[in-house]
Amino acid sequence: MTIALTILLAIAQLATRLSIQPWTGNDFQTTTGAAAKYRLEVSGRPNATLRLHAQDVAQGWLAAFCTPKLCSPQQVDVTLPQSGDAVFQFELIRESDNAPMRSGATIVGSDGASVSVPAAFRQ
Repeated sequence: MTIALTILLAIAQLATRLSIQPWTGNDFQTTTGAAAKYRLEVSGRPNATLRLHAQDVAQGWLAAFCTPKLCSPQQVDVTLPQSGDAVFQFELIRESDNAPMRSGATIVGSDGASVSVPAAFRQ
């Protein structure tokens, strides 16, 4: 194996990966029934610490990163467990009657990883 290929493989193994899917499990007690809910999967180097934040959220909407114990508005700090994998219930919540009826988001990690969240519609 060449040195360049070895370095590329090492970099690929350290990169954080974010994926977003519709939420299909039971809701956490910390979440609201009025939110659009997504399953945010974070994979990366075990014990790595990073900050995730939501951007491109429409005015009058709130993004929240939720665990069974806590919902964190707009951003969350996470230390990946030994498995290297973490799951959040990510929510988009329309807070104002004057807010647009649709909002998406982009979730960005402090290491540059990102994922686009499909637009949610709420009246």
